[in-house]
Amino acid sequence: MKVSKRDILILVGFIGILLGGCTFYWVFMPAQEKVEAMEAENIQLRQQITDLTIKTNNKETYLTEMDKMLKEIDDIYQVFPVNVKAEDVILMAINQELVSPMVVESVNIEQLVPVSFQDQIAPTEERDHTYDLGENDVLGVGDEPLDGADNTTAAEPEEEIDWLYNRKATFNYGVSYEGLKRSIQHIVDQPNRMAIETLTVTFDDSTGLLIGSTTLNMYLAPYQMGKEYVQPDFSSVLLGTDNIFGTISIHGEAGLPDVGDMETEGGTENTENAGN
Repeated sequence: MKVSKRDILILVGFIGILLGGCTFYWVFMPAQEKVEAMEAENIQLRQQITDLTIKTNNKETYLTEMDKMLKEIDDIYQVFPVNVKAEDVILMAINQELVSPMVVESVNIEQLVPVSFQDQIAPTEERDHTYDLGENDVLGVGDEPLDGADNTTAAEPEEEIDWLYNRKATFNYGVSYEGLKRSIQHIVDQPNRMAIETLTVTFDDSTGLLIGSTTLNMYLAPYQMGKEYVQPDFSSVLLGTDNIFGTISIHGEAGLPDVGDMETEGGTENTENAGN
């Protein structure tokens, strides 16, 4: 078969176009992509260099601000005790009676529960909390710590841990209006962080007093380095009574001799009878 010069030229041109296309897609395009990737990386590196340069120049400012923030965190922690036990709640009730004054009929003390910060962000979401508070339901020094961690040692950053806890206490009382205002002010003046969740009072016609209840959220942060639980001081609280039966008077009780005198007289009479 005879091939014309024209066919040869067409074939050579087709081969050349094919080689050019293969070279473009297999050589030029990958090389172009690498160049573009390197240019993008260079832009990113230049931005990082600029950012690091700015941070290096402002190093002292950042360190100063960090120290300031750490101090602010320490100041915030100061208003949270490492534990709130039942005796702390009872002492609070006693002080409320003295300061207001009021008559606290009963106190309801609930278990410690962790405070979820996520609930503050998304309160509509329901979240489950699991906690092990030990036999006495406390987290103070000398008691069983949460999840086996020491309350004086900060937890590892990667650990899932609750840093803030709450013990709820409800006080049921009778008080005057002025006493109610004084009791609220006494709660506000407390050095430890607490908040009134609910306060309900009704007027009692028979006594002219307000009968009500106040529910307090008493907060604590157990994982504080170098801070220990302080036992409440009950030294100023009067304990016991000379008459465990109250002040009831029985008819015919007046004029009776003392028990000691009766025993003495009885012993003398028995001696005389024995002598006879």
